[in-house]
Order: sequence, then C-alpha cells, then structure tokens
Amino acid sequence: MTEISPYIHDLGQGQKLYAYSLDPKIGQDSLTKLVCSLDGKNIEDFEELSRTIVNTDRLTNISELELIVREGNYSVPEVLKLYKEAIGKKWDSEGKFNGPVIIATDEITTPMNVIQGGYYDYAATRLDGKPWELLPEIYREGETIEEILLKNQLSLDFRARYFGLGHLLFASNGCEFLLIQRAKGVGIAENCIATPGSTPDLVLKNLEYGGSNFDLGHYWSHHLAEEMKEEFKLKWGEFNIGEVYLYDDRKLCPFGVIKITTKLSVKELVQRMHGDLGILKEHTILYKMNIDTIPVFLDKFPVFRGIRIAIPDMINK
Repeated sequence: MTEISPYIHDLGQGQKLYAYSLDPKIGQDSLTKLVCSLDGKNIEDFEELSRTIVNTDRLTNISELELIVREGNYSVPEVLKLYKEAIGKKWDSEGKFNGPVIIATDEITTPMNVIQGGYYDYAATRLDGKPWELLPEIYREGETIEEILLKNQLSLDFRARYFGLGHLLFASNGCEFLLIQRAKGVGIAENCIATPGSTPDLVLKNLEYGGSNFDLGHYWSHHLAEEMKEEFKLKWGEFNIGEVYLYDDRKLCPFGVIKITTKLSVKELVQRMHGDLGILKEHTILYKMNIDTIPVFLDKFPVFRGIRIAIPDMINK
C-alpha cells in the first residue's frame, strides 16, 4: 500500500500542522492551497463565544449520561409549521430523511429531560434559518427564524434543541490530536474544520425505556462503536471512551463532546481511511498536531464554534 504523505504547514512558534488528504481526488497542490487559505481566517471572539456556549456538566464516561423521557413529541411553533412542511417536501424529493432525534427540554445535564423529535424539526427552527428562501410569499425577505420567534414574543428555547455528540479523537495513546475537514452536505458544520459527530437516533416510544429490554448504557457503547467504525475504521478494542463534556449552545443546539483515545497513530488511521467512499461522505481531510500545538492552531484557523470551545476544556482540565 502506498504511504499517504502529509502537507506540513508551518504555524510559527516552532509548531507544525500535518494535513492528510483522504480523497484521492485532492492532490498535494490542492491540499496545500486549502490549508494555506485557512491560515489566519479565525475571526471568532473566544470570550464572546464562551458566553453563548456554556459547559454545563462533566461525566467520567458516556454511561453516566441518563435520560428522562417526557411524554409527547416536539411540535414546531405555529408560525413555522408551513416552513417545516416546505422543508419536508423539498428534502424528501432530494432523498433526505427526517430521522429521529432526541430533543432536550431543560438543562443540559444528567439526567437530561428529553422528548422525541425529528431532524426536520431542527431544520425548521434553527435560529439562523431563512424561511423566506423557500416561502417568499409568506416570510419577509432577510428575516431569520430568531427574528421571527422574537417578533412573535416566543422564547428562543421554543426551537428544537436536538442533542448531538462530537467525537474528539486522540491518537498514539493521546500524543497526537486530530480534527477533520467536514464534507459538504452533512447536516451540521458542513465544509469546515471540526470533529466527527453523531446524532443519537433513539426512538423513545419503541424502547421500553427503563424496562428489562433496554439498557441505555449499552446503547451508548454500541452507538459509539458504530460511529468509530464509520468515521475512522476503528474496531472494537482499538479505542477507549473517556470523559464527556456537556454544553448548551444558546444559538445552535446542545451537545456533548467525548474524549476518545486509540493506540493507533494518525498515519495508521489515514492508511485505513484513504479513498473509502463511506469516509468521504463525512470528511475529506484529516489534520494532525501535537498537544502543545493546539493553542497556536486554534488562534489561527477557523474551527466549528462548539468544538472551539470544547477543546481547551478537554486539554486544560
């Protein structure tokens, strides 16, 4: 097997960033141009961001994340129901799926109060959404969902606060830290530097929650094992699940970030991942750095908002 060589980018201060193309169509020249174009493009004010995205809990393991299932299903506010219908018609015609999601109804801690929802609920209520693009005859041009909710005297917490997970992977037994370039078209954080993530797909009414036939801890373990296989080609026994930090993003959606370690090196992971069609649907470039490189990298490169907040928490604990 041909070894995949990285583009090595000088970050200054004696620090290096290693970028690996996972897509055979992205050659060394294109990879170099992309990384160079992103250097210096971080425009986020960390202090401002930290007032919007708040760490609410810390768990030693994902098995500690408990759910309290409330009766009923989520329903979008009346003023946005036509928008949700329009999204459904458009996305159904494109082959997309209104998959099940769990929606937080209260504080983001354990145990977490949740109700059932669907992905279209989130899409129809995300605060930066622009309903006028689909229904210009109903919604005012330029008006966002946040503005529509406030105009109708509705709390921003009326949005579908669907709960997702971010998977923060440390390779070489924690010595190497990695992020990925998210592919275009993924549900959240598309075409940006982030970490792989997942949507817990619990169908609450079918699980006999609390009964003898359902073990939530087993579900979390199975869910993460499937995600590690899909995202990094890791098998059972090749990774360890560590701490989980919970966050409430008051502008997007609540989430948890899980620390995962593997003894495999980034180089070994790249060899497994390169050219895999399933991988390329999720991410196309892998970024590697040493732990002490992370602050320099975050200062220079644009990283998805929630992950930008979570990384310092997990390396400075």
